[in-house]
Order: sequence, then C-alpha cells, then structure tokens
Amino acid sequence: MATAKEKQDNARAICLLVGFVVFIPLMIFSFIRYQTFKTTYTENEYSQRIFDIGNLAPAFITAGSFLLFAYIVCAYSFGSPIGYVLGPIALIGTGLICVKIAQSIAATYFGVFVDPFNNRVLLPKDMANYSITDYFNLKFITDLGTMEQVPLDQIRKITRQGGKKLFIHGKFGSRGMTFSNKQKRDECISAIEDAARVSASLEFEDAA
Repeated sequence: MATAKEKQDNARAICLLVGFVVFIPLMIFSFIRYQTFKTTYTENEYSQRIFDIGNLAPAFITAGSFLLFAYIVCAYSFGSPIGYVLGPIALIGTGLICVKIAQSIAATYFGVFVDPFNNRVLLPKDMANYSITDYFNLKFITDLGTMEQVPLDQIRKITRQGGKKLFIHGKFGSRGMTFSNKQKRDECISAIEDAARVSASLEFEDAA
C-alpha cells in the first residue's frame, strides 16, 4: 500500500505532466492566433514588419509562473479535502490565463506592422493610456493580445525613452512600443519614417 509520501510524489509527477500537456496547447493556440494576424494584415511591396523575439521572454515567464503556481497548489493539496476544490480552480484559472497569454505571445511575435499602402501602423495594444474606468472594465485582460491601428498620416512626432522605448505622437494621442534592444527600436523608427515618405509619394501619385 502506497505511503503518504509516495502519494504526494505521484501527485507531483502527475501535476508536472499536466503542466507540460497544458504548455503544448499554449504554443499551438499562439501559432493559430499568429497565423490569423498574418492573414488579416497581409504584407505588400511597401509594408514592413518589425518583430522582436526578445520581447517574448516576459510572456513565457508569466505563463510558466502561472503553471508553476497551479502545480504547487495541486501537488500540495492533492488527497486532502480542500484539494478537490483548489485543484480544479487552479487548473481552470491557469488555463484561462494561459489562453490570454497565448494571444499576447502571438501579438508580440507579430510585432509592429508598418503599412504605408493602407496608411496604417499596427502595434500590440498599448495599455498605458487606460483610464480607471478601463481597469474597472477589465480591459487590461480583454485587450491583452490584440492589435491597435494608428493612421500613418496622423503621426506627427517620434520620441525615444529609456533606451529601448519608442513613442509615436499625433491626433490619436501617444502610443508606446518597447523593444528588447536598441537595434530593433531604431529599425522601427526607420520603418515609420520611410513609410511616411512612401505614403506621401503614394498620395501624390493618386492625385496625379
């Protein structure tokens, strides 16, 4: 007959296996979401996409942290009366959170899409502009992993902050983008500046 220690070791092994099994759908869902972005926002001869793999680290760390939390809760409450309540809650909650994180991974990997032909700059949703009402409405959760569109011809100024941060300003307000290194930040600045010149050229050609 299995001892209490053996039961706990078995529970930990099962929870660890569940964690790996949950991580696989996370990656699959991220890929499907990414493909949706690629299909929705199709590239053309004038467009440029700036993606930064280094920005994926925080999303994976967050996902891993929630999986670790669920593992600890399930492993240490397994076999006890409270475990039958906490275990499912932890797993379901972690699953739902991981779905949003998967969407965030897809949006982060898609990156910034500069498209002068359609007069737009697409970027992952910037939540720094949220009001208290937005936070009460849980928009920081519902908007996680979504893209935001800014009219290219309304961008009036580009500023840098903190070495790796980039802000665009215009009639729409300000939108921020964070990169893992200065090279990617400067690549995005160059893409926006070049696109603004191309957009003006396209407008001139249309007028002709």
